[in-house]
Amino acid sequence: MNRSLPTSQHPPEFPSPQRARRPESIRGSRSLLRDLNVTLVMELVRRAGAISRAELARQSQLSAPTVSTIAEKLLTRGILIEHSTAPSSGGRPPVLLSIDPKAGYVVGIKLRGDGLTTVVCDLDTQIVETQELHLPLVRDPTAAIHAIEVEVRRAIRNAHLPRSKVLGVGIGLSGIIDTDRGACNFSHLLQWRDVEIAEPIRRHLGMPIWVENDVNTLAVAEKWSGDANEARDFVVLTVGRGIGLGIVIDRALYRGANGAAGEFGHMIIEPSGPKCECGRFGCLEAIVGEDALRRKVEESQGRSLSRGELLSLVAAGDVSTLEIVRNAGRKLGLALANMITLLNPEMLIICGEGTDFGPDYLDPVVSSVREQTFADVGRTLEIKIQRWGDEAWAVGAAALVLRESFSSPKFEESNNAIWHRSPT
Repeated sequence: MNRSLPTSQHPPEFPSPQRARRPESIRGSRSLLRDLNVTLVMELVRRAGAISRAELARQSQLSAPTVSTIAEKLLTRGILIEHSTAPSSGGRPPVLLSIDPKAGYVVGIKLRGDGLTTVVCDLDTQIVETQELHLPLVRDPTAAIHAIEVEVRRAIRNAHLPRSKVLGVGIGLSGIIDTDRGACNFSHLLQWRDVEIAEPIRRHLGMPIWVENDVNTLAVAEKWSGDANEARDFVVLTVGRGIGLGIVIDRALYRGANGAAGEFGHMIIEPSGPKCECGRFGCLEAIVGEDALRRKVEESQGRSLSRGELLSLVAAGDVSTLEIVRNAGRKLGLALANMITLLNPEMLIICGEGTDFGPDYLDPVVSSVREQTFADVGRTLEIKIQRWGDEAWAVGAAALVLRESFSSPKFEESNNAIWHRSPT
């Protein structure tokens, strides 16, 4: 996923809006966007970038009068804008519609054990405000909830936005999340259990709140407008201190029966292996995660290392360090090959801070996937590696709000897991 969703690009012949509309409150628009025909039209406009009413009617299979009525409502609310006419093959040239990225804004938050990253994005997920807050949140969900409320207000104020233009807040955090309740059932990284998140924040901020597993927010963003925009089945792997997996099957997030799907890092691969933070022994995360790599390199070097020093040893080509890193890459790749054999996705996206270790870590991962999957499935798998920091996780949470607010169920044929949840 790029750090922001791509802005719709209009050809030179569409230089400016044809007429100005006085936008109404975005709060008044929320009820409009709940209409399935409206979300269908919005999704088609978003995907096209710029599209005529006639083409909207053709693609949506709605009547021309219905499309015109919806378009007028969205134009009045300032969500859509009209552009100069496109070239015509005959007859009256069409007027094109597109989404005004400044018609509304969303807030995305990435929660960590040592703080949170907050971004405010427009409807193209271009970041207009970003901020960091460092404070200990492990075992302290009350502090986290208060910090989120303070940071959302501060971010909106610093972005000079009226509250009425903010569609909602998306929150991503590690753990097993009950998305219906907006609650964290369990997070071993934060050491939280049965924490209500969305309801107290919604009550104090007075706006829709969505809570999701942080890796799943990245999968939503990839499907919304990232590398997996056209993919039906794909997985997003995050590597770093933790090892997480976002699974999309038939264009829908797969969360499992209790929301625990994707805890890839807690597959036990060496029963007699090192103890994991989850309390068990031999988890994948405890063997190939970043903390595990640092401990092994510290043993080989006979001294404590910071993350920066560890990365410097890799960059300098230290022989013992490279062997540890490459071996971890091979083990992670083998675990991935088994997962690819099981799910047979069309795309694998690898991201997270662990990608900072570069080719010495990632090349063995990719080679193992290519070579160890059943029936050469890995050789046809599309693999993408992306490098970015905490800000992108927050953008993923912001994209969750956009997905929930604007997407149409008619594009998600199997179920509604990825495209719609009632705001808590």
